[in-house]
Parts: sequence; C-alpha cells; structure tokens
Amino acid sequence: MKALQSIVLVALAGCAHVTMASDPTYYACYSSPGKLVEKGDLEFNSRGDCHERCVTTEVAAGGDGYAVMAMTKRTLCYCGNTLPNDSLKVDDSKCKQACPGFDSETCGSRLGEYFSVYTTGLEDDPDMDEAPSSSVASTSKTSSSSDPTTTSTTTSASPTTTGDSEQQTSTPEKSTNKAAVAAGAVVGVLAIIALGVGVFIFLRRRRRQEVEEEYRRSAAVRGFVQKPALDNRLDPVMVQRRDSVGSIADNQDYSRKILRVYINSSPPRSPIELGS
Repeated sequence: MKALQSIVLVALAGCAHVTMASDPTYYACYSSPGKLVEKGDLEFNSRGDCHERCVTTEVAAGGDGYAVMAMTKRTLCYCGNTLPNDSLKVDDSKCKQACPGFDSETCGSRLGEYFSVYTTGLEDDPDMDEAPSSSVASTSKTSSSSDPTTTSTTTSASPTTTGDSEQQTSTPEKSTNKAAVAAGAVVGVLAIIALGVGVFIFLRRRRRQEVEEEYRRSAAVRGFVQKPALDNRLDPVMVQRRDSVGSIADNQDYSRKILRVYINSSPPRSPIELGS
C-alpha cells in the first residue's frame, strides 16, 4: 500500500512539474544551435511537439527537462539548457520554413542552416553560451544532427553568418570579373578582326591603283612608239613623187653642169638653166 502511494506521489510530482512549465516562447533566429542537441525527427513538428519532446518526455523519463529548444529543417527538434551566443543571432527573416504541424510557426530553414530557438518556460532567463573562439574549428550541422549522443561540450559550432555573407558578396564580384574579362576578350577579338579587314582593303586598293598606273604608262609608251603609217595613195601629190626624198630623179641629165638663177632671192617656179 505504501509503495502504491509512493508511485502516485511521484507521478503527481512529475505532472505538477510539467504543468508548472509555461508555453514555449519564440526567442530568436540563429545560424547555429550552439550547445543544443538534436532529440528527434518529428513528422508533424511544431512548437508544441518539440516542447513535448524536450520537457514532457524528459520529465516522464525521470529527467529535469530542458529550458531551451530549437527547430530546423522542418522536422528536427533540438533541446538544451543554454541559449546560443548572441553573435550567432541573425535576422528573423532567415527562419522562414513553416512547421509541418502548424503552418503559422517557423521551424528554422529548409536546408538546416538557420534555427528557430524557443524557451520552454522551465527557466525565466536561461544562460547563454560563451562566444565561440576563432581558433576553434567549426563543426558541421549535419554531423551534429546525425549523432544524438554527442555531448554538449563537443557540439559547439562556429558562426556561419560571416562565411555566408562573405560567400554571398564574393560570388557577384567573381561573376562580374568573369563577365568583364569575357567582354574585354570579345572586344579585343573584334578590334583585331576590324584591323585585319582594314589592312586588307587598303593593300588591295593600293595594288589596284599600282596596276592601273602601270597600265596607263604602258599604253602611253605603246601609243608613242607605234605611230600610224601614212597612206601615200590618199595624197595625189605624193603619188607623183618617189618614196625617198633624197633619190636622184630619172628625168634629169646630171652629165653637165646646171646654173640656176633666182630673182629676189626666192627660187622661181621655173628656174633658168644655162649650159656650160
């Protein structure tokens, strides 16, 4: 009888402990869960479903429950007793994935890079994780989610907000540089082609001018050398004369001397010939 009473008292104490916890309250969106540990993949995950896993189930199993919980990738539920450091906090718009169990609530991001963090109500002001050291290598979110037994001291992840922002800002710069290089290469090729075409047209025109000038020169030389021959048959005077101007006339007697007299220093039409 006393054993039964003890069991009932323990059950009532557990129920009282659970009912003392208020509803979970949204705290902020983070780029890392900090020291929170994954506690399950809930098909109909929501603020109430994850709260039940982190508080009700833990207390029913004899634990004290967790003061902080987080959700990401729609169905993953994380539990712990400390909030992630404020340096990991990001804008609430990053946590825009609706929960499958309640559309008006957010369950982190679709790819799991951002976490919707809530306080379960077991503590009014949960403690906060220490600022992550730059010398500590960041751990992957997927590795921490695949190993539920990882202790809270080995699941700290370094902030990825800075890396994400650097990647986001460097990607447009790289694409802009590639576009500028490609544009410069195209302009250079077009300039070389235009220069080559211009040189070809210039040389071709110059060669044509040289050929035309050579042809005109040759035509002028041929015209100077090849004079048209005179046709004596068209000149009645030349018909009566010999072709050679210096030939001796056959109708004159050159055996005696001939004296020619000219009046007024001009040769007469019929010179007077005197024999010796």
